[in-house]
Amino acid sequence: MVLRALWREALSPWMDASALSNVAAAQRLIEAGADSRDVLLVARAGAYEAVFAAVCILDEGGDPNARESDPGWHLIETDAECNPTGREIGGLHESLGETAPSGSEGADLWV
Repeated sequence: MVLRALWREALSPWMDASALSNVAAAQRLIEAGADSRDVLLVARAGAYEAVFAAVCILDEGGDPNARESDPGWHLIETDAECNPTGREIGGLHESLGETAPSGSEGADLWV
């Protein structure tokens, strides 16, 4: 569910060129002659890399540069009433492509 939400909110919007209309730098590039499809591909790549980095950090369970006494984190599943089910969620970085809404494992991000 976390990965589907990340696709919906952070990645899928960059499949539509209209997303560039809210990015002043993208508009300047297009006005200067850049191909809008290329600008959109760069935006998609940046969004994907940011989401991938975030899920890797979640999967780590803690900051590798932190002191041993510093806290870490775990993503846990909850039921409909937000009660923990006891199941930890991990391996998100391995499943990101598998949850692409298009079923293409994210390959359509790069075309």
